[in-house]
Amino acid sequence: MKKVKFGIIGTGAIAQIHAKAIAHTTNAELVMVYDKLPELARAFAAQHRCRAAKSFEELLASDVEALTIATPSGLHAEVGIPAARAGKHLLCEKPLEVSVSRTNDLVRACESSNIRLSAVFQSRYSRSVQVIRQAVEEGRFGQSVLAAASVLWYRSPEYYGKATWRGTWALDGGGALMNQAIHTVDLLLYFNGDVSEVTGRIARLLHRSIEVEDTVVAMLKFKNNSLGTIQASTACAPGFPRRVELTGTDGSVLLEDDRILRWQFKEERPGDKRIRREGAKGEGLHGGSGDPGAISFEGHRRQISELADAILNGEHLTTPGAEGKRAVELVCAVYESARTGNTIKFL
Repeated sequence: MKKVKFGIIGTGAIAQIHAKAIAHTTNAELVMVYDKLPELARAFAAQHRCRAAKSFEELLASDVEALTIATPSGLHAEVGIPAARAGKHLLCEKPLEVSVSRTNDLVRACESSNIRLSAVFQSRYSRSVQVIRQAVEEGRFGQSVLAAASVLWYRSPEYYGKATWRGTWALDGGGALMNQAIHTVDLLLYFNGDVSEVTGRIARLLHRSIEVEDTVVAMLKFKNNSLGTIQASTACAPGFPRRVELTGTDGSVLLEDDRILRWQFKEERPGDKRIRREGAKGEGLHGGSGDPGAISFEGHRRQISELADAILNGEHLTTPGAEGKRAVELVCAVYESARTGNTIKFL
């Protein structure tokens, strides 16, 4: 089988997840890594049996076909745009960038260079999420009424101290919402569609030394006229599974991590009992509610395999750049609302 040659930019904790995922993917292989600190790149390359690029220019001139961007969030466009112009397909960690304008720059650069851009939202690749998405498309929930996302996680003070970019507006782009809860924000949009207006408030209740929020709430109105909420935090010890809840005039579902804990409709179908039984078990695609190192790499593996398939065979992407942009737009609107005290309306 032809394998797409991958490179990784950055050698932090999330880069380790990507390297493991690539190693377990049949249509991709890791061939090179780059970090601005050469000693880190060499150590990473030795661990994962690939080459270490001595410079960013060497990486771009190499035979690498696709790049994982695993740098601090505020550097994604800085490395992603020249990589796209060099003809490298991109798998970009969340968020695509820390502002809407920089996100637009990255998406446009990929489009103009005819490059595949896959925004890392690995949660979409669980079977439970796809079951819910199909039910939405079939109209099983009827008129959507309420949509809620809850990410009550915990991060220790040491988590922010280990990497100076974390908790900064310039490189992290935000706190609990932009960094941790953006996956769940994406699922809310994936299930319930675009938002027409949002009102948000943020606070620092535990992590006083960081610039950004550790706690956030937002009230949403969706374009389908339903209402919704987002609550997220990195101050809720010891950390709890993230939740997405959809309720409609004809049915309701509750997703906890990748487990379906509620699946009820006015009209029962033959497959519903099996969905309740199997969905309650999940697949072990945990989100790291109390420990960021406890994240499963299986979701990343599925997304990497899909991107490799798209490069090799022209297959579609579940999370193209436009989808990554939607989540950044909503997160930034919550922050703008919190800053100004106003409700932010979308066109």
